[in-house]
Amino acid sequence: MCLPVLIVLYLGGYATMDMISSTRKVTTATRSLVDLVSRTMSPAIIYNKPQDASATSYLSASAVALAPYALNNATEQISLLRICDATHAYVVWTQAQTQTVDGSAVSAVTSTHTAGTLPANQTQSAANVISIPSSMVTAPMVPVSPDGSNVCTNFAPGTSTKTQVGTAGGWLFVGTVNYRYTPGVSVLSLPTMMLTDTIYMSPRLY
Repeated sequence: MCLPVLIVLYLGGYATMDMISSTRKVTTATRSLVDLVSRTMSPAIIYNKPQDASATSYLSASAVALAPYALNNATEQISLLRICDATHAYVVWTQAQTQTVDGSAVSAVTSTHTAGTLPANQTQSAANVISIPSSMVTAPMVPVSPDGSNVCTNFAPGTSTKTQVGTAGGWLFVGTVNYRYTPGVSVLSLPTMMLTDTIYMSPRLY
């Protein structure tokens, strides 16, 4: 009579520990990605030529941290942000990818962020501005427009009285890893879950 109960407890415990292990792997992969990029990629260089920026090697390296879990269930994303007020930032550049199960080949995927077109001298879009945690921002990182307006809403090219969004302010890198986790114990009919983590870091280079 006790055997079925013990088996269920054992399988349930295994499934729980496996999910916790996967969650920790996702956090490790996310931190590895943002740490690598923030140490080696210059925001100023990316800003001036965003079309030439590539973090493919760093995205791939962070995915390896998910092993031995199947890498094709994961997507990695990295973005460069320029702060425009205490809770928002302009997306300067973004890149996202997934890979084959063993990580031997990568495929670009659409980022959840929409990068602007700076430094092109043209009007930007509200879609280029995203929310960020206020805990990541200090007063010196927030740009000030000469006319006192909120820089986040100044989409047109800058003038002597207005600072255009994305042309001033502190920098942040933000990385996100999503992992589609399927429990290893199929007999319990547990649902597939999306594990995700997002980490912000200030750049080491300028």
